[in-house]
This record gives sequence, structure tokens and C-alpha cells, in this order.
Amino acid sequence: MSLRQTNKLNRQKRIVANASRLFSSIGYDKTAIELVAERSNVSPATIYNNFENKTGLLLAVLIDEGEDVQLIGKKIIAQRQKRDARTIYRLLELYVDHPMEFMNKSCWRQALAASIASSNKTFAQEYQNVEKKLQNQLIELIHSLYEEKVFIAQVDPQSLGEIIWNNVDQMFTDFISDKGMSLESLKEIINRQTQALMALALRQD
Repeated sequence: MSLRQTNKLNRQKRIVANASRLFSSIGYDKTAIELVAERSNVSPATIYNNFENKTGLLLAVLIDEGEDVQLIGKKIIAQRQKRDARTIYRLLELYVDHPMEFMNKSCWRQALAASIASSNKTFAQEYQNVEKKLQNQLIELIHSLYEEKVFIAQVDPQSLGEIIWNNVDQMFTDFISDKGMSLESLKEIINRQTQALMALALRQD
């Protein structure tokens, strides 16, 4: 990578980091491109050239957050003990805890809408790819646990992983939509529902 490319990448990371802090602290609507530019020591034109608009910048924040989650999840899986099904719960907690360190509920509502309806196809597709990678990370872990004979033979590890992921994804969406639900309540619900699924799938010996 050339020095010019490195500088551009560092500039983009600085812009995304500042946008993330502003989105979370003052909200999406009040976060103007000009304010992000000022905090990042760049011109508004630089942000428009790199992210097209504020929606593209928001999606870039989501992509950055998702990539961080993937790396942390990779470390959790690498450090697990063989046949330790509790690793699934650690991943699920990461998947709901980490996003709330970056943005509040209001921003996440805007972000989820943007990921679906945005005209910025490049960032929207990239965000969906990050989501898919996280889903695959969980499914691959469940495949590994199945090969280690953690689950009964009748279990389809692919389907089990998809069901657990889809449930967490839906519960996170419900959490974002419900202003009164706390993060702890969300985690308790996901833990309870996952335990119910695991009770059907785990070997008893």
C-alpha cells in the first residue's frame, strides 16, 4: 500500500470514528456533515467524496463496528476449550453488547432503516456482507461443536446456527424498536431462548 493510500485509509478511519461518537452522543439528525468534518480536520467535500452522504457515513460506522465484532469473535473462538458449548453464549453476548458501545438506540433505528432502504448500494451491500460474516462465524462454531459430538446426531448444525442467529437478529431489532427495553433484559431473553434450543440439541452424556 502506497503512502497516499495509507493516508487516505487513516483519514477515513478518523472520520468514521468521529461520526460514530457524534451519532451516539447527539443523534443522527443533529450530526451534520460539517460537524464531522470539523472534528476530523477535513473539508465537508472530503466526506462527500468518500461516503457520498450522511447515510453512507452511518453505514460506514456500522461496517467498522461489525468488523471489530468479527475480530473479537474470532479471538473468543480461538481461545475456547474443546466441546465448550458456552462459547455460543459468549458470542451472542458480544453480538448484542458491542453494537451498543458505538451507537444508541435512536441511531440504530436509523441505521437499520438505512441498511435496507439506502440508495447508497455500495455501503449497504458491504454492511450486509459484514452481517453475513458474523452469521457464518456463529454457524462455523456450531459445526465445530457438532464435529466434537457436543450435539445429538440428529441435529443439523447449519439449521441450528441459522435459527439461533435469526432469533438474535430479530430480538436485537425488537430491542432497538422498544424504547423501554434495557440491554440487560435483551441479554436475559436471548440467553433464555438459546438455552431452550440448546436443551433440545445437546447430548446428555
